[in-house]
Amino acid sequence: MGGTGVALLLGWAFGCGGGADVQSAPVVAPLPPERLQAMWPVAFAQEADLGSVSSEGWTQLVNRHDLAASVRAFGPDGGAGLVRAHAEAAALFRQAALLQANSVLQTYAVTPEPTDPVGVAHLVAVAYAVTGDLAKAREWSGKLDAAPTDPTVPWHAPWKAWLASSDGPVWPPDLQALPEPLEPPTPGVWPELGVLPHYRLPEQAGSTFARDMGDPGSLVRLALWHEAAARAAADDGAALASWLAPYRFPAEAKDAPTATPAAWLFGGEYLVPEDAAFLADLRLTGVAAVDAWRARSALAELAARSRGASGRIDPLAAADHLAGLRDGLAAEQAAKNGGQAAVFHRVFVEIAAVGATRHLALVAEAEGDREVAGRLRIAAMERSQKESANPAGLMALAAWDAGNRYPMRAQDILHSHLSRFPALEVARYGLDVLALRVSRERPGESAGM
Repeated sequence: MGGTGVALLLGWAFGCGGGADVQSAPVVAPLPPERLQAMWPVAFAQEADLGSVSSEGWTQLVNRHDLAASVRAFGPDGGAGLVRAHAEAAALFRQAALLQANSVLQTYAVTPEPTDPVGVAHLVAVAYAVTGDLAKAREWSGKLDAAPTDPTVPWHAPWKAWLASSDGPVWPPDLQALPEPLEPPTPGVWPELGVLPHYRLPEQAGSTFARDMGDPGSLVRLALWHEAAARAAADDGAALASWLAPYRFPAEAKDAPTATPAAWLFGGEYLVPEDAAFLADLRLTGVAAVDAWRARSALAELAARSRGASGRIDPLAAADHLAGLRDGLAAEQAAKNGGQAAVFHRVFVEIAAVGATRHLALVAEAEGDREVAGRLRIAAMERSQKESANPAGLMALAAWDAGNRYPMRAQDILHSHLSRFPALEVARYGLDVLALRVSRERPGESAGM
C-alpha cells in the first residue's frame, strides 16, 4: 500500500491533540467483541484495509474536513466518498441556516426594538419557516405587504409563494428564484455564493443607521443543493435521507429509518450502518427507538447502557460507557492488527467516540432533558480536535447556543470555519445582531449566559 493519501492517513496520530490518550483505564464492561468488530474503526484497523480510502478526496474529507476540496478531488464519479462529502455539506449548511434562524428569532422576535428595520419581517418569517412554526411565518410574511419596495421583497418572494400554497407548504420551498444565480445541483461541483452583504436594512424610529445582512435563504438553498447533488451520486436515496436525519430542519418531514451503506462510514460519526436508521427513528418515534434498535445500532446500545435510575441518559454513566467504547475499540483494533496498535488507531477511536457523544445528546434531547443534552454537546466540542472536529456537528452546537441566547461560543465556532466555508459568512450577519443585542442587555458583561 502506498501513495499520498495513505501517508496522510498514517500521519494522523502525530499532533492530533486534545484530551488524554484514548486507552484510559476501563471503567465499565465494553460492548461485546462482535459488536465492536462491526464498527468502522476496527474494520479499518490494518494498513491493508485502507486501500479503498487512500485517495485525496477521502483525505480532504476525513483528515482536513475541507468539503470543497474533497468534492472537487472526488469528481463526478467519486462514489461513496463523494456522496459523503455532499451529504456533510448539506448537513453543515442546514445547521448554519438554523444558526441564523435562531439568532434572528432571539433578536427580532423575542426582544424587538422600535428601531428594528421593516425588512426583519422577511428574516423572521424565514426563521419561523425553518424552525417549523408556519402560522407565525405567515404572520410575519404578511407584514411585508405594506413595504413593497423593501430590499428583502425579491428575496422573500419564493418564501411567500411557498407559504401561500393552496395545498399547504410542503418542504422544500422552491428557492430557484432567489436573486442570486446558482447552477443546477451537480455531483463533483462546489458552488459558491456571490458578494455579501445581500442587502442593507435601514432602521426605523428616526435612526439613520442601516444594517448589512446576508439572506438566510441562500444557506437553505445551499443545503438543498448539496443534498440533491448527493442524491444524484447515491444509489440509495432512502439511505441518504436517513443519514441526514439528525441535521434536518425542524420543518422537514421525518425520514423512514434506513441503514446506510457500510462504504459511507469511514471516518464518520456513525459506527455501524444501522446507527443512521436508529437516529432517523429517534426523530420519527422518539425515545422508543432506543430499545427498538439497541440490538442492531451501536449508538442505541450505548444510549440504553447510559441510562440512569430515572430511565434517561445520565451524563456520568454516558462518560463511563464512552470511555469503555474507546477502550474496547482500541483493544479490538490491536487484536486485528496482530496485537499491535497502529499510529492511526487512536484518531479513528476518537472520531467515533466524539460522534457517539454528540448523538447521545440527541437522545437526551428526545427525552426532554435539555440540560444533559447541552452537557453532552459541549463534551463533544471539548474533545473535537482536528480529525474529530466535525463541521456540521460543531455548527449544530452553534445553532443550539444561538437558540439559548448565547452568541459568544457560536461566534468562535463560526469564525473557525469561515476560511474553509466562505458561504457561512451569511450566518455571521444574523449572529452579530444577536451578540449586539445581548451586549446591550448586559453592559459590561460578556455576551453570553
